[in-house]
Amino acid sequence: MGEAKRRKRLPCICGTGLPAGECCWTAHAYHKKPVAVDLHNTGLTGKHDRCYMSATGACDTKISGEHLISHSVLKVLAEKQVEVSGTPWLKPGDKKMLPFSALTTNALCKRHNSLLSPIDSVGAALFEAIQKCGTTDTGPGLLFLLSGHDVERWMLRSLAIFGVSGNFAIDGAVIDQNFVDRLRIVELLEYPKQWKKPLGFYLTRGLGHQFWRRDNIQIAPVVKTGGDEIMGITLDLQGLEFALLAADHDVTGTGLDTALYRPAAFVFDMGATRHRIQLSWEDGLPHQDVIITWKK
Repeated sequence: MGEAKRRKRLPCICGTGLPAGECCWTAHAYHKKPVAVDLHNTGLTGKHDRCYMSATGACDTKISGEHLISHSVLKVLAEKQVEVSGTPWLKPGDKKMLPFSALTTNALCKRHNSLLSPIDSVGAALFEAIQKCGTTDTGPGLLFLLSGHDVERWMLRSLAIFGVSGNFAIDGAVIDQNFVDRLRIVELLEYPKQWKKPLGFYLTRGLGHQFWRRDNIQIAPVVKTGGDEIMGITLDLQGLEFALLAADHDVTGTGLDTALYRPAAFVFDMGATRHRIQLSWEDGLPHQDVIITWKK
């Protein structure tokens, strides 16, 4: 049996359990299409004042308690509670252990929250893949496949909920709570093709791409140079540092000009074995693998 035929019969590396030939295997390679998200045609009409997507005119009548960090991601990080710091409601330098239930806010109606659940699952899948790759140094190499566009939209969802809930601050002062329309949050969540460079996902390069694995997640806003308008988000995920730019902005001198835009894959060199988290893109641009080694 040829290699292509063998791959088609094996379970797809995206994790659906389907044979690759019925899922993400194309003629010559794996490709994961982005999830379809429609936040306008929900089957409902109306606006909920507390839903940050109320401008769609397609809200539920009930508000939903949404986690500041996707619940599925929290479950990968910890069992029941996580350590929180850097919020406006904590003093500078203070940290506090909080249960998952305390990390919620009422900023989406139930229907819109439900429609974004496939995006939440992508965040959890990325987090879990990084965790497995960073802790497995024996045995066969692990393979994971995600849509890079879905990773971007998960980060955008995190940006939106942190911002509208007033959890982005500079020197303790909440900043720029009127950014949803300016950043076209709904449009960017619905249409991956609206993301044009420099908008998108960046890996902030580290010296030699060597990282210390840490069981944590840290989130902070990217603000406009010389101002306090939110332009994106930074994310420290178990020692890997990512950034998302959600608005057109000159990246010169911001650190993003030396970062890797839309990596093709994260290749984890664990010494005796190698793992790969592959990201699929539909932007027609060249994409580069990044080799990651873990400092022990």
